[in-house]
Amino acid sequence: MNPNTATSAEGIASYLAVLHKHRLLIADAYHHDTLTRSEENHRAISELQQHRALIPYLQDEFRLSPSLSRHLDEVSQRQRNYAVSSNFADQIERLKKLADECLKASHENRPEDRDNYEGDFDSGVFELGESISEHLLLLRTLTDNRFANVNTLAEKQRQNEYYIKQAEKLGEALSLLQTDAALLELLNSSTLLTQLAAIYQRQLLAKLPEWRANLLDITQTLRKYLYRLREVAPEARRLRNFAHFLKRNPDFTLPEVEALPHLPDWAGCVGNRTIHAHPDLATNATREALIEVAASLPPAPPHFVRERSAGSRFVTHEAPLVQVLQAKPVQQAFQQYLQAAQLAAAPLSALDWKRQTTRFAALDDEAWLLYTLHAVQMLRQHREEVVRRLEVQRNVAPVRHPHDGNIVVRDIVLWKKP
Repeated sequence: MNPNTATSAEGIASYLAVLHKHRLLIADAYHHDTLTRSEENHRAISELQQHRALIPYLQDEFRLSPSLSRHLDEVSQRQRNYAVSSNFADQIERLKKLADECLKASHENRPEDRDNYEGDFDSGVFELGESISEHLLLLRTLTDNRFANVNTLAEKQRQNEYYIKQAEKLGEALSLLQTDAALLELLNSSTLLTQLAAIYQRQLLAKLPEWRANLLDITQTLRKYLYRLREVAPEARRLRNFAHFLKRNPDFTLPEVEALPHLPDWAGCVGNRTIHAHPDLATNATREALIEVAASLPPAPPHFVRERSAGSRFVTHEAPLVQVLQAKPVQQAFQQYLQAAQLAAAPLSALDWKRQTTRFAALDDEAWLLYTLHAVQMLRQHREEVVRRLEVQRNVAPVRHPHDGNIVVRDIVLWKKP
């Protein structure tokens, strides 16, 4: 490891340790904008001042360094009024100088300087991309909440115009990234700058379409919102003037209509509103007029509601009818076949038993086999004891061809387990 790198890393670690040690003072200075020296914190303030974390502001008062304050703004997403964007043109010009110095160091066989310039170019491209992304995020946030950090219409309008200009500057910077002939020609002029050109393409040019689409959406929203503010401004101005008039004249009351020689022109202008008249029931004249109107109405036709009498319980002395369900022939046949199989020590064919039993010989063979198979399967699923004491065997027809998926059951045989 390079000893300079190790020393630099140790210095950064030491600086971060100081910030962590005095984190409460830093948070206090950030939230209250200033920090006052006292007997308890004077040593800590001196240590933070040595590390450029605190800067003298007034006598015995200190503020955070601007770079540290901006970093905390990004972490806490704090919105500053009229936040100023980075100077993108200067950052792009710095990239030109770094690329040019890197090329010269390569020609002059200065590898260490070339590596330093390449590292600075990589960092500069990264910082420029992050600045653009952060500025777009700020504009998006302000657009979405419609400048909720201001209270008056005039402030909203001024902020809107300001951020429209910021968006236009950002648009010019995005165009400059792709149209700056000097930088692009320099990066493509030599194979020694191939790595820098790849970094520039990956970190900036590849993100341009997304940045432009986002910026276009933000700009359209800002212009649309500004148009709405200008459209509302005259009406808001009249309301504000009337509010100031009422504050200066707290005893002002509107004149009665009868006292006016003639109605003003604005009295007959009601735009997009419908006036509904409501009688004032607090006056006797209105009540008397409504009584006359009510008396002139024809009476409503009478409406009789027929009341239904309560019912009584109907008692019958006849015996209730009981319907006895009879088992179907196939069900009766299966029960008798099952009993015969429990007594048989040898296999008992279902088809042979059915054909030999005169009462059930007329049953269809296929229907009888289908019912028997289903009934045995259901008894097995319910783990009936009667099936557990029986052996079950199916007589299956040979397969017609190797890929035949049909199983043809010719017969089923039951007999008692030994």
